[in-house]
Amino acid sequence: AMLSAGGAEATVHVARAVTSLSGAEPNRDALRDAGALPRMAELLLHDEAAVQQAAVQCVANLGVEASDAKAFLAAGWHLSLISLLSASSAEVQGAAAAVLGNLSSVPEFRDALLSDGALQPILQLLHTSALPARTAAVRALAIMSQQLMSPSLPADDAGAAAFVDAFFAADALPTLLAALGDERPREGVDGGTADREAVAVLLLLQSLSGGHGAVRPRLVAGGAVEALLRFLPAAARYDKGTSTGEMVDAAASTLASLALAAAAPPRIEQAGGVPTLLRLVESKKPAAVAPAARVLANLLRDEPPAGLPEAVAPALVQALSTAKPSAVVDLLSALSHVHGVCRNAFGGAVLAQLAAGLLKAVQDKENHEGCLASISLLSQLALRPEARAALAEAGLAPALRESAAAGWRCTELLLGI
Repeated sequence: AMLSAGGAEATVHVARAVTSLSGAEPNRDALRDAGALPRMAELLLHDEAAVQQAAVQCVANLGVEASDAKAFLAAGWHLSLISLLSASSAEVQGAAAAVLGNLSSVPEFRDALLSDGALQPILQLLHTSALPARTAAVRALAIMSQQLMSPSLPADDAGAAAFVDAFFAADALPTLLAALGDERPREGVDGGTADREAVAVLLLLQSLSGGHGAVRPRLVAGGAVEALLRFLPAAARYDKGTSTGEMVDAAASTLASLALAAAAPPRIEQAGGVPTLLRLVESKKPAAVAPAARVLANLLRDEPPAGLPEAVAPALVQALSTAKPSAVVDLLSALSHVHGVCRNAFGGAVLAQLAAGLLKAVQDKENHEGCLASISLLSQLALRPEARAALAEAGLAPALRESAAAGWRCTELLLGI
């Protein structure tokens, strides 16, 4: 009620008081229940800049969801948020970017942001030295890119093209890649915010590399391959639980997509990427093993460098024997690529160990995709006499009979062979 009473000076003081209360987590539920979010959002249109700045910080503290996007568009509150991206205070800029990012998961809201000119000021925030504001901007871009770079959109989608062109025109890539190292000053740094920035950067790079393939060569030319290869070993060693797993998975998944670009494999090799990837495969960490195997599988496409299949086969086979179910499919895919380009990579002890790993995968009926992937590789191996002998020695025939009895008809041909 006090927000509705009194003059501008009183409104400033009350708005700042509510914002101060919203800064403490225990107060937020009570403020939301009291209707503070829509009331403070209304103040985004206030004539006084100080009121707007307090309002946006409060709205950011209270948090907005996708369901709020319609109200923000209808009331025009998003326009004030866009203008606050250029405020003199980095804290206010970051709050505006955070709110816009949360709402931009809604396609209609994202389209309105692009048409109303929000992209450029968000991109400019990437160059600020204030870490929280920079992190909020990266996160907003990551959320926007998830839809804009979706493979479900046509390759010539105008919105996606505009986003990508603006991204590279703003010289955003070097700034993002620097966030994966220690190349920039960071004001008011804390470990949690720095981790959130790295996660947001990696999710944005993953969206850019995994959607429209035309972006991949530009990312490769901009040094993304080398930056990711520098980042991955350090991130894998620095085990901080969930956030580290997310970062390793996003970084390696991005590298796997970039490996599909024609210019990427030589750069991966020159940067010592294969030994790095093999160490990740050998790490036994699910977040690292699966995407690293995916990168190797993509490097083995078409005409891989001489000696690569033989170099990676033992590590992949060893990893398969101890892999968690979540990594089995990617490991089997990489092993299938090895076999496709160099059958001689499997022999002797390596072949025997591979047969044992395939037996384990076939028997794990709960991992349906892994079981199917193992049968696919078995179908290739069964065409070779020495491989058939190794598979029989490992006990594959009883396991395949059990699968056939359970209704897996695809195993019947293998049994015949």
